[in-house]
Amino acid sequence: MERMRVGRKVVAVGLVFGVTSLVAACGGSTTSSESSAAASAAASTAASAAASTAASAAASTAASAAASGAASAASTGNCITDIFGAGGEAAGQGITIKDGMLLAMTGAGSFFGDVMSKGAQLAAEQIKAAGGPDFQISIADHKNGDVPTAITETKRMISQDGIETLQTSYGAPSEAIAPIIGEAGVLTFNGGGSSPGQLSKDFLWQNRMVYAEDPNAGALAWLHAKYPDAKKLALIGTMENGVGTFKDTAPANWKALTGGEVVAAEQHDVGTTDFKALASKIKAANPDVVMSFSFGDDLGYQVKALREAGITAPIMGDEFTAQAAKIAGSQYDTFNFATDFYNVDNPNPWNQCYVEAYRAKYNKDPEYYGSNYYEQVFIIWELVKRVLAAGGDPNDAAQLQAALVADPVFKSVYGGSATEVGTAAFDTTDHSISKPMGVFSVKDGVPVLEQEIVKIKAGEDPNTALVQ
Repeated sequence: MERMRVGRKVVAVGLVFGVTSLVAACGGSTTSSESSAAASAAASTAASAAASTAASAAASTAASAAASGAASAASTGNCITDIFGAGGEAAGQGITIKDGMLLAMTGAGSFFGDVMSKGAQLAAEQIKAAGGPDFQISIADHKNGDVPTAITETKRMISQDGIETLQTSYGAPSEAIAPIIGEAGVLTFNGGGSSPGQLSKDFLWQNRMVYAEDPNAGALAWLHAKYPDAKKLALIGTMENGVGTFKDTAPANWKALTGGEVVAAEQHDVGTTDFKALASKIKAANPDVVMSFSFGDDLGYQVKALREAGITAPIMGDEFTAQAAKIAGSQYDTFNFATDFYNVDNPNPWNQCYVEAYRAKYNKDPEYYGSNYYEQVFIIWELVKRVLAAGGDPNDAAQLQAALVADPVFKSVYGGSATEVGTAAFDTTDHSISKPMGVFSVKDGVPVLEQEIVKIKAGEDPNTALVQ
């Protein structure tokens, strides 16, 4: 796999990562309709005149609101067709795509299922409105990464729901279902917890950078550059983030960079709020730096506990949410993280179309998890169009995958410019993707880009993960 530089050099950019409440959206998209009733009654001439005046004012207000709403809808519809072309038969209009989603809809990880499903459902609505296929989305709950449940639900969606495509999340469930989707021939994308164990699996593609191989190395390289005398590394995370990260990838990268060693490696359950005991163990190891692979609210409670235990070593994480920052309070301003470089303020025309629609539908900003799942539905739509253009069957996952392999470059809400839509490219050998990544600091609860990261090849010098 050839090393690829992604993104442009950026000095310091403030980002706002929107966060949703832990609302489990357990079904597909819902369309609601409003009805109005008008009543008239005989009255005196004066009363009739008054009623007429009131009705006129109300009608004017309603008409104004309707016009505004129509204009907004037209604007959204127009921006999708402007970017992806006109809808119609060649774009899959009249075709149904049965898509499954295997997400954490309940439990401690429900935040992720919520934003992921929201992103996909918005995409499905926009595509249908633009004259594309009808995505019928079935959502299954893997209950915060429970592998047996993930296997059962995947088999059910294949046999009962008849899914042709699937969007999965989390590392452990995605690895576990890889043989199932491979045998069934269900084209699957993972825009969430990626891991090396998911690479090069037939029908399984990563729509998020594989953390253990890219941001991980870049984060450690950044720590080494900023703290060159640091030798002792402590690791914290969950089993969900992959044993290999703890035992192989991170220790090897750190040793290659510094000649140092891992002095502590502590794991915890997803949904943990009390990190006092873990913090005591980390403090006893006296690390020079701490690397955390935890996520969601866990990370906020964790950073707070580490600082309250008197640990002053730099802490590096792999994601940011506003809720975690709220939990940690001012302690989060001592925290850095390395993750996907999604910028809600990116002027990329598709990103702005997406952000406007997301805010209108959900009354909040999108973040990078939901954005990946939003993208995935559009990737599937693009594959449908390619297969149709070749005279093939758009409901045949093998043909969809063949179209991806033939041309692995797709439009993206990441990157780009005010006049150009961003692009992201899949690696057809290991099924990973190249997207912008970065190392961020936190200032007053808001992420600020410190350094972009480039995609590196496993085994290469981790220092090459940083744009110089």
